[in-house]
Amino acid sequence: MNIVFLTTEDTHHYYLINEIHKFHSVKKVFYQTKHIKHKDLGKRFRRVIDPRRLRFTIRSLLVKLLFNKEIVLRRKYENKMFFNNAVPYLNPEIPTEKIFSFNIPEEVEKVRKEKPDLIIVFGTEVLKGEILEVASLDILNIHRNILPKYRGGGLPSWIFYNKDFDNLGTTIHLCAEKLDAGDIVSQKFYSLKRDDRIYTLRYKTTLIALEILKETIEKYKDGSIEYNKQEPSKLWTSKNMTIFKEIIARRNFNNYIKNL
Repeated sequence: MNIVFLTTEDTHHYYLINEIHKFHSVKKVFYQTKHIKHKDLGKRFRRVIDPRRLRFTIRSLLVKLLFNKEIVLRRKYENKMFFNNAVPYLNPEIPTEKIFSFNIPEEVEKVRKEKPDLIIVFGTEVLKGEILEVASLDILNIHRNILPKYRGGGLPSWIFYNKDFDNLGTTIHLCAEKLDAGDIVSQKFYSLKRDDRIYTLRYKTTLIALEILKETIEKYKDGSIEYNKQEPSKLWTSKNMTIFKEIIARRNFNNYIKNL
């Protein structure tokens, strides 16, 4: 079974793919790059200064400014836990290629040439159109939240904002045209511990992702995979998670942890 990953370059992505490669050979990893094609520079610049996107851009900058300590702590924690403080890396045995977008026909062809049976998506743009039909079996997404209740973005902050601490975890589901709405193939909840911090949670949910992904691959091998359709649910978005709500979400999280 040919397994291909579509992802971006990040510490927790490296770790999960390395561990899956030990379990079942990964044929190739395609990285979505953030580099801008020269011919698109003008278009991308106009997009950045578009008033409709300006709010999102300002919010992103404020998040980095206000929560920079948390971001640094997460980076250090994950580097320690995933790679024992070594430089994060992807196993050099695994072929890699950088792609600008998985929704561009010529880039889709590069993925198709690998003849993937199973495509696993972990942290890319929203996939649409032709790429969804490339795998001979399925194209799966790793969603480090619980579906169908928490579809979309701004997570897990929305969970903390809602004080819905029983709905933390990871879901593996089919990719579909509608965001995070494909059939669920595996899911596991996570119960917060007193020593948890916001910056430790990505590590914890990535470990869950690894565990249930291994189980899912085995089910594809023996033909026992099952699909569970999702009920219609609300789509949460990053743009509606304001800085004020981010602060409330963190306060709710900290208060909950203190009372465990």
